[in-house]
Amino acid sequence: MDEKHDHRAMFSSERGHDGFVERSRRIKMAAEMGLARSSRGRHWSRALRRRLLRRKGATSGGSCGCKDDSSSSKTVEELGVGENEDDAVEVEARVHALQRLVPGGEELGVERLFEETADYIEALQGQVSAMRALACLLDELERDKRVMSG
Repeated sequence: MDEKHDHRAMFSSERGHDGFVERSRRIKMAAEMGLARSSRGRHWSRALRRRLLRRKGATSGGSCGCKDDSSSSKTVEELGVGENEDDAVEVEARVHALQRLVPGGEELGVERLFEETADYIEALQGQVSAMRALACLLDELERDKRVMSG
């Protein structure tokens, strides 16, 4: 094989990789947008949609259109969670972790954060089920394709 041919094969492979990465990015964005649309009335879905639109450059920023719930909901201390200081610190750390995981969670007080977290987990479970079904379908199509060509 000559050097020129090797270069074309490498370039083609790089373009194939770029195409794969672009398709993967689009699939991820479509899955996340579907997740955001599945629970339109929830704070996390509006926050996720806002983040996705910002990623696409289609928004001018700003709020998700919902009120700030941090002042209207109780804090960890007000809930009386944890008998000692170590327990309270641990609970506070876990609440902060949830606030980072749930889209828009940083804006929520503890009670509302727990409600949004439960709803978000249910939506994620639905998304996982749909992706598993899609993966099974694609596996079957690939298997049928191999059987028909071989």
